[in-house]
Amino acid sequence: MDLTHGDVLHEGRELLSNVPMYILADQAYVGWSGCLHLSRDRGEVLQAQEYHIRLRDGRLGSIRIRKVIATNGAHHVEVLFEGLGELNAHTAV
Repeated sequence: MDLTHGDVLHEGRELLSNVPMYILADQAYVGWSGCLHLSRDRGEVLQAQEYHIRLRDGRLGSIRIRKVIATNGAHHVEVLFEGLGELNAHTAV
């Protein structure tokens, strides 16, 4: 998994900014998944199942939340997601 940072968007609106993300992908980023590491209060912002992400390097993608796991005495959450479609600079947000 590669560590990067990015923004989480929903319906064209930025919900979270500069979030640490781990991305696991095949060579072409066609099949990919990952997780977000958030403080508990930031994790509570996520209510829907599907979001868009914009990575620091400009790539865009759509994600579906699979599971939210409380960590560190429930002070942080790990949000597991799967990528929907390709992760690239051509995905519409």
